[in-house]
Formats: sequence, C-alpha cells, structure tokens
Amino acid sequence: MEEAKVGVFLSDCGGQIPKILDFEALTNFVKSVPGVALVARGSEFWRGQGLQTIVDAVKTKKINRVVVAETVPKISEVAISKAVERAGLNSHLVEVVDIKDHCAWPHRDMPKEATEKAKAMILAAIEKAKLMEPIDKAEFPSVKSVLVIGGGVAGMQAAEDLAEMGFQVYLVEKEPFLGGLAAKAVRFFPTDDCAICIQSPASLTAVTQTSRKCVYRSGLSEIPNLNILTNAKVVKVEGGPGNFKVTVERRPRYVDEKKCVACDLCTSVCPVESPDEYNARLSKRKAIYINKPLVYPPVYVIDAKACKFHACAKCVEVCPTKAINLDKKPEHLTLNVGSIIVATGFREYDPSVIKEYHYGEYPDVVTHLELARMLDAFGPTGGVPVRPSDGKPAKRVVFVQCVGSRDRRWNPYCSSICCMISLKHATMIKEAFPDTDLTICYIDIRATGREHEYYYEKAREMGVKFVKGRPSEIIHDPATNTLIVEVEDELLRRLLELEADLVVLATAMVPSEDAKELAQILGIELDQDGFFKEYNAKLRPTETKRRGIFICGGSVFPKDVPTASLHAHSAAVKAAKFLMNGKIVKDLRVAVVNQDYCGNCQFCPVTCPYGAITLEPKGEGHFAAKVSELLCEGCGVCVGTCPVGAIELRHLKPSQISAQIRALLAVNGTSKPLVLAFSCSECGHAAVDSSGMAMMSYPANVRVLRVPCTGIIQVHHILEAFKAGAQGVMVVGCKPDGCHYEVGSQKAKQKVEMAKMLLQAYGIEPERLEMFNLVFVEGDKFAEAAKAMTERVEKLGPLQFA
Repeated sequence: MEEAKVGVFLSDCGGQIPKILDFEALTNFVKSVPGVALVARGSEFWRGQGLQTIVDAVKTKKINRVVVAETVPKISEVAISKAVERAGLNSHLVEVVDIKDHCAWPHRDMPKEATEKAKAMILAAIEKAKLMEPIDKAEFPSVKSVLVIGGGVAGMQAAEDLAEMGFQVYLVEKEPFLGGLAAKAVRFFPTDDCAICIQSPASLTAVTQTSRKCVYRSGLSEIPNLNILTNAKVVKVEGGPGNFKVTVERRPRYVDEKKCVACDLCTSVCPVESPDEYNARLSKRKAIYINKPLVYPPVYVIDAKACKFHACAKCVEVCPTKAINLDKKPEHLTLNVGSIIVATGFREYDPSVIKEYHYGEYPDVVTHLELARMLDAFGPTGGVPVRPSDGKPAKRVVFVQCVGSRDRRWNPYCSSICCMISLKHATMIKEAFPDTDLTICYIDIRATGREHEYYYEKAREMGVKFVKGRPSEIIHDPATNTLIVEVEDELLRRLLELEADLVVLATAMVPSEDAKELAQILGIELDQDGFFKEYNAKLRPTETKRRGIFICGGSVFPKDVPTASLHAHSAAVKAAKFLMNGKIVKDLRVAVVNQDYCGNCQFCPVTCPYGAITLEPKGEGHFAAKVSELLCEGCGVCVGTCPVGAIELRHLKPSQISAQIRALLAVNGTSKPLVLAFSCSECGHAAVDSSGMAMMSYPANVRVLRVPCTGIIQVHHILEAFKAGAQGVMVVGCKPDGCHYEVGSQKAKQKVEMAKMLLQAYGIEPERLEMFNLVFVEGDKFAEAAKAMTERVEKLGPLQFA
C-alpha cells in the first residue's frame, strides 16, 4: 500500500467555530501530526471553492487521504466522497468529523477543553485515515423476472404491476383457481362492491379502462409477460438476490387448459360428491369441478383425493374435446427469477379449540367465512342465512367478536378487520331481510379506516343491536333447537341470555397454513404471531432482511383490501427498483474472513442477521466461514462474535479501531477523567448529533468513537480503552428492539456485562462501564448520560491497574 499522505481541511463555519475553538492552535497541532501532507482552512469544504480545494489537492497527487473537519458532516460526507471519486481517488479514503455538533456547540462554555477535544477528534480521524484502504464496488447480474407467490388480491395486483412494467412474472397459486380468500368473501367493506376485482391492465387495448374490473374479465391472464401457474407450490429456492433458482411443484389438473371449453358435461356424469371447500363445506361438489362464480382459470380440475380415476372415467368418455387425461403426473418446473414477492394471505382461526363456544359441536355456530358463503347468491343457500342444522332461515343472529383474538389463550393480537366484517355481514342481512334480529357482542368496535365510522353508524341506524361484552358461553337448547348466548352487558351491568338461530364467530385471522414452511424455504423470518416479518414496519413494510425477497398483503398481517392493494403496489415498485438495471451494484463495505484463522466454531453464521455467512468444508471435518458480499450489510456483528479474530470489516479494521482509541485518549486538556463512548453509526450517533444540534452542554472529557453497530464491539476493545487512559467507557447504541441491525444492541449488551465481570475480577469497578440505548430525539439523555458517567468516575477516583 502506498504511503498515506493525509490532507486535513478545517472548516470554520463562516468564522463561527473560531469563536469557541482556538483555530490557530488546532491548525498548528494538525501540522505536527506525522503523515499530514496538507492543511487547509476555509469556511466550508463540502461545496464551492472549498470542495474544489480538496479536488485540486487530489488531482495534483498532493494527498491520497482526505480528512475534513466540517460543520454539516452528514451531507458533506456524501458530496466530498463523490467529488473525490471524480477526481480519481477511491471514495472510501475520506473521513469526516463534526467539530461543531460534537465539539464546539456542546462545549462552548469551556473553549480550552473544547479545543483539546477537537485536536483529539481530528487526530483520531487522521490515524484512521492512514490505515484506510480503497474499497471497490462489485456488480452482480440480476434476472429481470419476478416470482409472485399467492394468487389472491395482493398477489394478482403485484404480478399485474410488474408484468406491465416489462418484467417477466410468474404468479404461483397453490389452489386450482385464483382469488384466495377474497373470492369467497362476496363483498368488501365499506363500499359493499364485489370482492373479487382488481385494477385492469393498462396495456390491453381491448379492455376498457375503468377504476376496477372483475378478475375474469380484467385481461390479467392476457398480459404478455405474465405466466399464471395454479395448483402449484414452491418447494425449493436456491441462489441469491437477482438470481434465484426456484423449483415449483405443479400438481396435475388432469384437464388440459388449452382444450377445456367449460361445457360442464364432465360434472353432470361424475358420480362422486365431496364437501365443497370453496363453499366452506356447506355444500357438496363433484370430484371434477369448477368454482362458481369463476375467477381464473375457466377450466375444470379433478380432486385427486375423491376421484375414482380409471375405475370410473365417465368424464373422459363425455368430454367433447378430449381435454381430460387421468394419467397426468406432478411436474417440477425450475424458474430463474431475480426477485420474489410473498403474498400468501391469511386465513380464519379454527375456533373449535375454544370449548365455551362449541364450534364444530353445534352446527348453528358458524364463522364469518361460512356466513359469507351463505350470503353469496351463488353460494350453498342462495344468499339466505340459514341454520345449518335444519336449513331453516335464521331470524335471530348473534355475532361474537374477538373469538381467538385479543385473548392470550389463543392469539393476543387484534386482527383489525373482524369488526368491519361483522358490520358488513350484519348490514347485508338487514338490507335483504329487514326483520332479522341482529346483535353484535363486542369488546370495542374498531372502525378506524376511511368511512368505517359511517359504516358503523349505518348499521346502528338499520337496527343492528350492540352489546358490549365478551360472551362466556353458548348453550344449545335441543327442545327448541335454539342457541343461547350468555353475555354480561358491561354498560347495563346485567347478565343477558340472547336467543339465536345462528351464532357467527368473528374469529382471529391467522397466517396461512404453509407460512412456516415457506419462510424456511425462502430463508426469511416470521414474527411472533407467525406472519412474515417486515425489515422495518415503519419505513420498509414490504421488504424482508433478505435482499430481493418482498412481502405484501395479508401475509404480513390481516388487512382490508385497500390496504392490501396498496401494499401490493409497494412491493411491486420495490421489486422493480431492485431489478430495473439488470445488475446489482454494491460497495464492498462488507466483512471478510481470514480462513486460516477460522476455527469451526460456527458462531458467525448463527449470529449474522442477514444469513450472509455460510460454512465451507475444508477437509478432514473442518469448516471455514464464507461471507456473501451480496448479502452482507457490513454491520460487524459477526466481527464482535468471532472468538479468534478471523473476521474483520473492510471499512473498519481492528487496527483502525485501536488507532482511534489511542488517539482520542492521547489528548486530554481537561481536569476531568477521560470517558470513551463507543457509538453506533445509527441511533447512537444520531443522539450525539442531536445533543450538539440543540447545544446541550456536556463535559468535553467525553470522546466519541463511531462504529457501524455496537455489535462489533468486543470485550478487548473495552479493556483497550481503559489501558489507553479512559477512566470510564460508554457504549451508545440503538434501542434493543429497534436496532438497525436487529441483534447488534443485544450482542453489545451481553459483551458489556461480560466485560463488567472481567473488570470486577481484575479489581476494577464495573461501574466504570455502562451501556446506553438512545435514539435521535434523546440527545438530552446522551448529554445527561455523559454528565452522569463523568460524575461517576470522578467519585470512583483514578483507575488503578494492578
């Protein structure tokens, strides 16, 4: 590596900083540091003439490392790095320190101490810069195709969006027909329009462009780039972002989609009847069947579990187009896709485990999905709510809310849409059968969406009654075939016994039954409730921690259709953005492994939040870690975990951490004991920033060393700080449940506790070490922590090494 020639550029913020810091002393100090080839002062260096000064120095080869003491470091770092790169120097050979918010502002009342701290900060930056090495960019080819898993509303919408943007799209649905749960829901709240419609494709001139379109007439299947695979499931995923190899198992339909004309002759001769899952098993269908009303495809399918195949074969005999082949076998397809979107939706919770409601025991206790099928004019009862026990119209209907949800025995969360589903079904019944007596037993009605409150008011005006209380028991009176719902009205404070012909359970909505298996195949996480986990619920709700894999709709959490549709659009845009260039360009600010040192411990693959580390066999039963440059996020959690120092970050090597520790503690200039604060680059550093921005005062003896994530810190770093002169050490990271790298703060906390035990064993007060978890808006807490830590170590007195 060529000898480092460091250029140091000192910004005085338009002359404001020298009013606090002694710039002459600072300049003279910097000039005395070995390796510094150029020192320049100016008002600012991130734009204008100041930036040109840096560029000229780089172009003329006067310097090959850049240290800038700026006053707007976050923006300036980006601008300076870009300019330096254009001038011919690697953009990673730049170090920017904030001498305003991290020094001058918070220490404005102690200018001498502040000047000494500024010297230490710039010295640390210089020493780090000397050890910096160029970091290249890598390009990874990506395939401009996308797999969408799940053919419900969200999946169809995402697939349509991407296909119309020109991507090759594969839409895989495990059921024989598209539509998902929406196809069974009849109508949606609060608009009361048909459940199964989507935005019509803009690219098909033969399809009239309106606000929405029934799926079967939307033209979805005719979009040139869209391949729809029903009766299929993903069984294997290999490869990585931009280039996944996906194995799809497609069960035989036994009916050729290209030959079937949907004439219905096959069903008319089929002798086998089975419960119809589409109609919530409230009716029967033939072994060869098609859902009605149809979504897609318009082709019959044979139920392999019910069909007698060649022992019958009557359907084969009558089929006029010879479309039926009973000898078809499952087939496996291999798809090469650059990205994957999961849109597997949700399902109703099985309430039979809740013994007090006797679902599955009393036939007239049903779920919302079963009621929805009754209310469908094409459904098993022709749109009439009936008692399944005798088929008589239900004149008294009681809805029970929060069945299996908001109940820690089953599911603690609120499914968010059940109240509105009950309101929808109650108003549908009232409109069609005004004399029906309807009561909704609720804990509280959650009508939080747009126009939902109006929907609630409409139900009340129509005569729907509401009882605040969770029923304790549903009893069946066999003499009258009547159900009795026991509930305490919390408002009237009296026990009610509501007689009902039909009780409808508003059950929790839970993850699709194959969510866990699919998560394992894809290598992505589920949350504590079993839904697919977002990378960040607030800002990245359709991304996962695994690059190139996105989630949307009810697979993330139960949603109404407008929200699911919005989610689908978002996931499609994210996938398109990921693949649009046909390649993934990435800075190699990643971890690297010295495989000669790596020793079979297997800690790092388990610890890595991104699944970026695998183990490679090295013979004789030995393994060595290997980091995927594409998957690694450069957090350094693996570095902090490695017991033998076999992993390091390209952008922050152990030697650079040590050099900064020594430099920050080499200049004192204060009567107070030095405290070193290891701060993560995210929330921790933002808290330091905000304390300075708000001019919150704290002692100048507190020196800050920024690392990507506190998870990189090892016990020896803490001990090294004490040996270098720190009287106290702070670790400042994100909140444990909000860590930008998932587990970094947790890992740091563990190491702080280990270090405390070690300090105690050495006879050093463990109180000299503390971890703080802060966010940007807690700059005041950082200032308080810095003061408290200083006071603590002052009381403890000088550190005495044995």
